[in-house]
Amino acid sequence: MAGASRAPLVIVGAQEFAAVYDGPARNTAQWIHRGALDYSDAVIVSGRAYWPLGAAVAFGERTERKKTPNMGYVEQLVAEQAPGRSVRTALAVRAADLPPIVGIQEILALTGEDPTKAKLVTDAVTKGVFPEPDWRLSGSPLWLLPNALAGLDRMRERPRSRPLEVIPEVLAALENGTYDGPGSQILTRGKQSGS
Repeated sequence: MAGASRAPLVIVGAQEFAAVYDGPARNTAQWIHRGALDYSDAVIVSGRAYWPLGAAVAFGERTERKKTPNMGYVEQLVAEQAPGRSVRTALAVRAADLPPIVGIQEILALTGEDPTKAKLVTDAVTKGVFPEPDWRLSGSPLWLLPNALAGLDRMRERPRSRPLEVIPEVLAALENGTYDGPGSQILTRGKQSGS
């Protein structure tokens, strides 16, 4: 799930959120569809929602039919993502407390690369040029913004036909939480996408 222990906080994607309640990933989408869960406590990265672990655990108390979180799984998430951190402190983090987190879409936007060029980043990770993701949640790689910037610096050191340059306006928007480019909106699939 988590990459190296560089991320001192615990977040969950849709799969992990549902697993906190011993359910399949589709449960998260159903809770959202029914209005029991929303994105107000989440950050949107590369078109997907990620919630602080505390928001996921608190969700069970806010539902009409109370749900009991699997605290064994919660402890496992804390051990994997924030070794040495207590469950209590991990649960205290709110979405507003999260540092800038980026996925492949934001990294490509940061450099002005075509949004279809995900292989540019994934190949750089495979070759050890770009750092391993800080998290791998719900099937997606995520990085703290400073770690992604360090990776882009290392990629710039490699010869390319067109050098990678960071777009200052995109960087500023990511840093101050006003980014509204590719990846900043929830991607919908299946029946939901038509409604």
